[in-house]
Amino acid sequence: MSGIRRSILFALSLCVVGAMPSLAQNAKPLASTPAKPTATPVAVSKPLTAAQELYNDANFEEAEKLLGDALRDGRVTGDDVNVARALRARCLAKLGRRLESKEAFKAVLRSDAGYRPDEMTVPPDELEMYRLARKEFQIEQVEAGKRYPSSLGVWLGKGQAVNQDLVDLASSAGAGLADDFEGSAEFGYSVRFPIKPRWSVDVEVSRLFAETEDPLPATRNAHGIYQAKAFPVVVSILRHIGDRPKLHMSGFVGAGLMVNEATIEFPQSLVGGRVIPTQFTGESVGKYLHVGFEAEYHLQPRLAIAGRVLARYANSGELEWPRQDFALYESFPSSVIGERSIDFSGLAAHIGVRAYIGY
Repeated sequence: MSGIRRSILFALSLCVVGAMPSLAQNAKPLASTPAKPTATPVAVSKPLTAAQELYNDANFEEAEKLLGDALRDGRVTGDDVNVARALRARCLAKLGRRLESKEAFKAVLRSDAGYRPDEMTVPPDELEMYRLARKEFQIEQVEAGKRYPSSLGVWLGKGQAVNQDLVDLASSAGAGLADDFEGSAEFGYSVRFPIKPRWSVDVEVSRLFAETEDPLPATRNAHGIYQAKAFPVVVSILRHIGDRPKLHMSGFVGAGLMVNEATIEFPQSLVGGRVIPTQFTGESVGKYLHVGFEAEYHLQPRLAIAGRVLARYANSGELEWPRQDFALYESFPSSVIGERSIDFSGLAAHIGVRAYIGY
């Protein structure tokens, strides 16, 4: 019996020994090295959304890498491309990679020159990189002739000042025809801003003045001096049409309002036997339009001599007088003031200087 038990135990031992290799081969380890994580479905299908979440969680390095990979792989398209570029630039700023951040912002600006981050939500360190990028981008645009920086200009010149209505009135004194109005020097100043590559808007204020007198002797109490004044306020659009290193050319068209004043003065008028100068004044607000050509020669990048020629419509419309039925010259019905206007319409030429301040 004991021999049989020993035989059975021996047989069982052989079975256990024979099964051990296969058990060892199929057994799972109790502890193993974790597998390398893979991108989440959200990161693959919506990399911009995932990157924004990483940024919000201060995982700037992971967000920058995700955005860089997504931009290279074409997983961001359309308008989201610039959004992704801007977010990547912000991540680079947070990581202290300032040069890369600035270049990333410049890439955004080259695609969309009007890009502006929200200063209420974007932190100062990121805004600093954007502003550095914008400054360099604007200089690139200027050097390429695609953008003119903001500028201030002053000019002086001459233009036509017909004012035929007032000449006719001065000629109604019964002593022959009055001389045409003689325009004095015109002057003005303007502020100019870029709005798009090769396009700028210009706001200009100027003063126009002309004078004549009737043909009566200056010692006569009825002798009158006629003055016409106008102050146009004009907004113009400029298109830069030609650029050389120092010579820039533009065409422009503008419109605005013109504040007008006509004055008729009688310096020798007698009142009660005494010489007391008298004056009649008419006022109005009229319309102003112009179109022209401008050229600038740059003495240095920030300073240029500018010249322009233009054709303009500058009419006051009907002037408002204290009494339109008043006759200036006694016994001459044609000297009734009536419906008169100031008119500086015609051609003009100006020269001046322009200082560029928007670099």
